[in-house]
Amino acid sequence: MKDRITDIIVYIIAASAYCFVCLYLPYAYPKLPDGYFRSFEVVIPSGASAGAAARLLEEAGVVDDAGALVREMARSGLDRKIKPGLYTLRRSTPRGAVKQLEKAKPVVERAALIPGSRFDRLAALFAEEGVTAADFYSAMAKAENFCEPVRKWLPEDVRARMVFLLPETYFVAPGPAVADGFIASASRLWFERVGKDIPEDTPANDVLMRGVLASVVEGEARVAEERPILAGIFLKRIEKKMRLQSCATVIYCWAERGEKKTALTYKDLEIDSPYNTYRNDGLPPGPICVPSESSWKSALAPQETEYLFFFADGRGRHIFSRTYGEHIAKQRGMTR
Repeated sequence: MKDRITDIIVYIIAASAYCFVCLYLPYAYPKLPDGYFRSFEVVIPSGASAGAAARLLEEAGVVDDAGALVREMARSGLDRKIKPGLYTLRRSTPRGAVKQLEKAKPVVERAALIPGSRFDRLAALFAEEGVTAADFYSAMAKAENFCEPVRKWLPEDVRARMVFLLPETYFVAPGPAVADGFIASASRLWFERVGKDIPEDTPANDVLMRGVLASVVEGEARVAEERPILAGIFLKRIEKKMRLQSCATVIYCWAERGEKKTALTYKDLEIDSPYNTYRNDGLPPGPICVPSESSWKSALAPQETEYLFFFADGRGRHIFSRTYGEHIAKQRGMTR
């Protein structure tokens, strides 16, 4: 009798499972049998909203209803913490998709933007992903790749737009749009840490010129506390119609010609370039590198001092002077 009851229970369970798999699932999810055991790869780019991510999952075949997935994301709180990257997901219900997203470890690309990088170094960040210099230039040329509040300040010169990317380590979704995601993340962080403190009605050219100044400060300074002083000296020199005479700009000029200079001679200072601040008045026509947050803030809030001259001491710092006579005397003192 006991064995018979057991057999009946097993039969009922098996019949229920059969009905669920063969009758209910095909009715409730007509597409499920074809893709149930299949995995789908979905790239969620940096900065994607819950709605955008849900649409990508729907297009890939993970879910049928992007709207329902968005509502499930909001209910679980996932809509506020979606991580960019390449996901491998199974076809599921909105709730099941959310659970997969919460547990998944997306594949991401690591990109370190180093302060002082020139444009060519930026363009090579994703070379291993097949992103050429021309591809990166095209990505920088698209205003929509930049954080929305930054777009009003973007210059026509695509290379000059690098000042709106903040040096940091970024983790972005791989794929053909990897450069787009990087630009979106780096410009968004720049706005959060720097741009939000700039009045919205500041003319675009004024913002760019501060970025150019920040790049020159970045090229000159190795010590953070010297950056506001250097920014103040450069602005004072412009006010007094003196040339900036920044060695960093000369090094940049030679680098653009394919020659790396670590020490400059008087002959090197004669290079013919609009970026050579020994031969041209005012700031260079564009940035010489990507400025750090510290250099940007120094350019926006320079320190007022009595200094007007400076030179490198050979140990990573600068010697400052108020007058030219004092400047020469200190240089002679260093050579003794």
